[in-house]
Amino acid sequence: MLINEGSASASEILAGAVRDNNIATLVGYHSFGKASVQSVRQLADNSAVLLTIAKYLTRAAGTYQRRA
Repeated sequence: MLINEGSASASEILAGAVRDNNIATLVGYHSFGKASVQSVRQLADNSAVLLTIAKYLTRAAGTYQRRA
């Protein structure tokens, strides 16, 4: 399966499942690596906060998140 830095969200989940179950080999570059679901919460003073409310994990390798 071909992936690159433009691969994100659902395609990363599919790629992880394919890899973990030995269905195909991943080729290409690292995927986008976001691996999280975020939500913007409006505050009383009209500012906002961005909260991470979920993370995508693979069965074998753990997180999709890019390590810096």
